[in-house]
Amino acid sequence: MQIIIFDTEFTAWEGSAQRNWSLDWEHREIIQIAAVKVALDSNCVQVISSFNTLVKPVVNPKLSDYIVQLTGIEQQVLDDMGIDFQDALSQLHAFCSQGTLPCYSWGNDKRVLLDNCLLSGVAMLDFNGGFHNLHRIARNAKLDGAHLCSGELASHLGLELNGHIHNALYDVRSIALALQQWVEKGALPASLLQSNLQSKSAIH
Repeated sequence: MQIIIFDTEFTAWEGSAQRNWSLDWEHREIIQIAAVKVALDSNCVQVISSFNTLVKPVVNPKLSDYIVQLTGIEQQVLDDMGIDFQDALSQLHAFCSQGTLPCYSWGNDKRVLLDNCLLSGVAMLDFNGGFHNLHRIARNAKLDGAHLCSGELASHLGLELNGHIHNALYDVRSIALALQQWVEKGALPASLLQSNLQSKSAIH
C-alpha cells in the first residue's frame, strides 16, 4: 500500500491565526507544498520519494517577517524559485500518481488547497484517493505525540531529523518518522489506515 503525506505553508502575520485570517487583506495563500510518498505494510513504513515546491503568493507577494522566521523561507528564495499555484497543484497531483493515492495531512490541508483554488480561480483537480486527516486518526488512537503540531513529532519521539520546524518538507518527514515508529511498535496498525480509506475519517 502506498500513501502520500503532504503539508502546506501559507502566508501569515503576527496574530493572523488567532484572528483566523479575518482581516480583509489576510489570505492563507500557499507558499510551499511538500509531500512524501510512503510504502506501508503491516509492520514497516518506508519513504520512497519526496516532493517540495515553493509557491509565489499573488495577493500578498511580500512575506511577513513573522512567516519568514516561522518557516525559514526567505523572500529572495521564494522570488527566485517559486512557481504559480496552478503549476504547484498540478505537480502535487502528478506526484500523487495523478491523484489516485490517498493523501494524509496533519489536519485539514485539503481546505487550504480549496481556498487557494478559489482565490486563484483554478479548478480543483481530481484526487480520487481522497484526503484524510492523520491528526484526527492519531488523536482517536491516543498516540504519543497526537497533541503536538506535525513538526514537533520527531523530536518528541526521540527521532533524529535535521531541518526547520514549520517548513513543510521538514514537517512531512517528521510525520513519516512518527508514523514509522507508531506502526513498528504496533501503536497504529497499518490496517487502521487502510480501513480509514473507506471510513468517515476522511476529509470531505
